[in-house]
Amino acid sequence: MHTAPKKRLEAAFVILVVALSCAPLSSSKDDSLLVQGVVVAIQRGKTDSRIIEPESFADMAEIYMIRADQWSPPLRKEKYILVEYVHHAGLIEYKQFDRTHWNFELHLQSPETNRECLSWMAREAKEELTFMPTAFGAKTKLPEPRTLSCFLVTERPSPSR
Repeated sequence: MHTAPKKRLEAAFVILVVALSCAPLSSSKDDSLLVQGVVVAIQRGKTDSRIIEPESFADMAEIYMIRADQWSPPLRKEKYILVEYVHHAGLIEYKQFDRTHWNFELHLQSPETNRECLSWMAREAKEELTFMPTAFGAKTKLPEPRTLSCFLVTERPSPSR
């Protein structure tokens, strides 16, 4: 039996296991991007009411169109993006979007999840869901939402100024 090659293989395996066990685990923070910007439009119906039902097992989600003023790290250059924000805490009042600059922690979505985000815009035609401009988007020609990248936001955005 060839003991030298077998011992080398065992040593290589042990080194690999030790190296993998010592490597830092990646966290969701490593996969996130930070962006400072303003909400220029919110997807909603004209008569929508926003209620979080405490007894519900589901979280409320909304789609915002964001004007990205600053990316961190500055690898991306999109001026406008969509974010799917899943509310785990209280609602952000619509009037806050008219006057607040925000910090968003974005998570990249897989192409499949990105299609799901874009499908929110194509819910039943009878719902007439549109992007309603905020004060920041009222005087600007906003891009067609279907052309924008979509990101997931799971943490409540924080005011930046």
